[in-house]
Amino acid sequence: MLVFRPRPDGGSRLGITVSRKVGCAVRRNHVKRRVREWFRRHREQLTPPQDLIVIARPGAAELSYAEIVAELAKPPRG
Repeated sequence: MLVFRPRPDGGSRLGITVSRKVGCAVRRNHVKRRVREWFRRHREQLTPPQDLIVIARPGAAELSYAEIVAELAKPPRG
């Protein structure tokens, strides 16, 4: 799940939440590292600057980096 909030000043920021339902600490950290890498590579493409909150759901630990990129690239629903 991805939540966007506009940010009037400064650059984009990232917040990540991964619950224990995703897996053990190693798997949760693996998901966080992959999301941070996506954000690092795409931060400049986020215009206007935004605060992003990524909420990892159960099953996120089984996704490859390419699948995570595809999920985060989907347009927001709403």
